[in-house]
Amino acid sequence: MNTKGNKLVMNRRDFLRAGGVATLAASMGLPSLVARAQDGDFGPSRKVFWVPQATGSWNIPIRAGHRDFCRMVGWEYQHTGDPVYSVENHVAQVNNAIAAGANVIITELENPGLTPAFQAGLDAGIAMVCIDQGVTEELDSLGLGKIGADGFNEGWNNGWQGASWANQFGRSDGVIVFGNGNPGAALIDARQAGSEQGIMDFNAENGTNFTFEAFPDSSFDADASQSIQKYGAQIDSKGDDLAGLITGGNVVPIVRALQEHGFEPGQLAAGSVDMPPAHQQLLEEGWIQWGTDQQQYLMGLFSGAAAFGVFDGYPYPSITTGEAPLLLEDLPRIQAQTAIWQAKAQAYGDTQ
Repeated sequence: MNTKGNKLVMNRRDFLRAGGVATLAASMGLPSLVARAQDGDFGPSRKVFWVPQATGSWNIPIRAGHRDFCRMVGWEYQHTGDPVYSVENHVAQVNNAIAAGANVIITELENPGLTPAFQAGLDAGIAMVCIDQGVTEELDSLGLGKIGADGFNEGWNNGWQGASWANQFGRSDGVIVFGNGNPGAALIDARQAGSEQGIMDFNAENGTNFTFEAFPDSSFDADASQSIQKYGAQIDSKGDDLAGLITGGNVVPIVRALQEHGFEPGQLAAGSVDMPPAHQQLLEEGWIQWGTDQQQYLMGLFSGAAAFGVFDGYPYPSITTGEAPLLLEDLPRIQAQTAIWQAKAQAYGDTQ
């Protein structure tokens, strides 16, 4: 972009960039960002840090959304984090981003133990944007919103699908177990509560007698072996009483345990609230029957725009992204969306 006299001259790339930002800003009710996009002037550059509670390939689509927004407005971007989750590790990573001179920190507030770190960021004049999961009471006390799926609604759909598929497979009773990969985390616990309620509601409406049982499944660990063993133990201990296996996160250990115990695809109800590429493949093969699209790419894109609005005086928004169940017939659409963010991540060299 350059200027000739008082006339703004934009090349095609700048024009498309401004148009993309204007469309996004209009959808989020940010008129100042629309105006800036039309002028091609996005103000000073900002330094953005994305600090997931535990880093890993699961948040690649979020990072693609972040990078797209930062590229459109000329902001710097850095992804950091600890692959081993604990509240202490997460707090340390947020504090590191504060010390590194962040203007924007996008992260989660999955536990009240993060509140002091959020407050420290706000006190330093940093835009603290919460995505994916957050404790509502803590966010309210800080005057912040959350961008992400409603965990309880995700869970309700998860539980309903578990009971529905168990019923379709010929069961009217039995236990449906729920694996919680991070007990105590706001989002995962909400998914657990919602899953139990979904099963109970299915029973009430259909005359079935499924029961619910939760256990810590270690499904977010980098090494899946412990989670596979835990699901294997559930299969062994429940025996013929087992009607379904559902989780608040990674469904791969469920399938690995089923395979090791000689099950075939479609013998037992199984599914999750997620739908990354590995889950999509298992849905296509029939090992799982449903998933959920949380629209993680949009979480990333919206969180960048939310921070931009904060600097222009707008309040932190709360935006609910996807929580509806996905079935086999939805797979072509989800695979097409996945291909888009995967191509973006590949172009950015950000695929791990």
